Amino acid sequence: MIDRMTLATSAGLPFLTLAVHVATGVIALVAGFVAIAARKGGRWHRRGGIVFVYAMIATAIALAGVSAYEGKPVGGGVLIIYLVFTAWTAVRPLRRWGRRADAGLMVLAFALAAAGYARAFTALGRPGSQIDGVPAGMMFFMNTIILLAAIGDLRMIRDRGIHGSRRLARHLWRMCFGLFIASGSFAAQLARMERVPAPLRSLPVIVILGVTPLVVLLYWMVRIRLRQDPQARSLSRGDAERLAEPLRAPAPLREAF
Repeated sequence: MIDRMTLATSAGLPFLTLAVHVATGVIALVAGFVAIAARKGGRWHRRGGIVFVYAMIATAIALAGVSAYEGKPVGGGVLIIYLVFTAWTAVRPLRRWGRRADAGLMVLAFALAAAGYARAFTALGRPGSQIDGVPAGMMFFMNTIILLAAIGDLRMIRDRGIHGSRRLARHLWRMCFGLFIASGSFAAQLARMERVPAPLRSLPVIVILGVTPLVVLLYWMVRIRLRQDPQARSLSRGDAERLAEPLRAPAPLREAF
């Protein structure tokens, strides 16, 4: 077990895994920001979203490999895969294995939340109330989000699917939160890169890069809730999949999860 892998100190398969993680992570960030900046349902939104999903899954698999090599939990990589995959299947349901896959992913989310809360409580008893530099407060925040996502999966399975505004909200918040994790991690790493020009490591740049996806997430949740249109409640599955129409239906924040 090693404390921390770097491209400069690793070789062979560990180096290749870390290089894949970094490269696909950068691709995911670019594609994700293109998707959130583009018109929803438009060509660039769809293309950016597709690239984002594949790149995020690739970087998450590599992250899990790096974490395992360092002797650390692989939950971070699994969480990323869970978020982007369930965001994608919200608008592209799995026709054959959909219900079974939804149930399996729900169990996975509950398991991640339980393990995460246990780790957070452990961090409270450590010096500085942190583990590997991650404070207990951040752990509680992240695992509360995971728990809400798992509850959302349970409600979706109970209701035999979701449609209209709830489907769109599920897609958008999970995509944006996945991007928030990626951008936040990149911003944290950027702050430590001494060879990067100082202006790019300035606090405003790091804050903007780190929190923009979260701001966009909140914007869309509020917009979906406030812009009411009763007809949107009966959106067809095809409409939801294409995301071609403006988001106008009311969807309380609790339903988004």
